[in-house]
Parts: sequence; structure tokens; C-alpha cells
Amino acid sequence: MGGLNLLRICHYPHGESGEVRDYLRALRRDARTLKAAVRLDLDLQTLEEFWPETLNVTVRGLKGWEPLLELKRRYDKTAYRIFFCVRGDELWLLSAYEKQSEAAPRRELGKAIGA
Repeated sequence: MGGLNLLRICHYPHGESGEVRDYLRALRRDARTLKAAVRLDLDLQTLEEFWPETLNVTVRGLKGWEPLLELKRRYDKTAYRIFFCVRGDELWLLSAYEKQSEAAPRRELGKAIGA
């Protein structure tokens, strides 16, 4: 089955390299977080192929921070987040972190929106 709208994943700020790519690489290098990295990779592949359908991937818009979107993935009691936006046929990965509290940290939001 073909995707609805194949997007190209871009890593802020350079397209091919950036904070989210580095974050995912670090998760892959640690045996304790490798499976979480695999899940996040699959989430991103799903968004890349099927956007604007999210299928089993949890995505939410952030009120007051439009057009910023948040990919949410819980794995092994850890809440992983990736901020991104979609521009044309590009899905820009802006910032990633492990959530520690109920609200998204302003530092991460500011970093993502400034991207």
C-alpha cells in the first residue's frame, strides 16, 4: 500500500544533521534506550510516508505555538518528545527531549520555535 504523501525528513538546521539526529543516535548507542530509538524511528517513518494521517503515532499541535507539532512516544516508563513542523513536502525535526513534567519545557519550546 502506498503512502498518502511522502515527505522528506529534514533535520534542523542543516537538513541532514541536527539536534534530533544526534539525539536519536545517542539513544541507539545505549542498550537501555535502543528499543525506544527504534520506536521513534518507526514513528518518524510513518509520518514521512502517511502524513497528514498519523495512524498509530501520537501527534499533537501546541496551542499558541503554531505551527509547532509534538510527536509523543512513551516507552519503558519514559516519555520521549520530538518537536517538528511540516512545510510543503518537508517534515522538519527541530528538537527532542525526555519529558520530566506535565508541561512541555519552555526552554525546549523556545528552542524549537526559534529553529
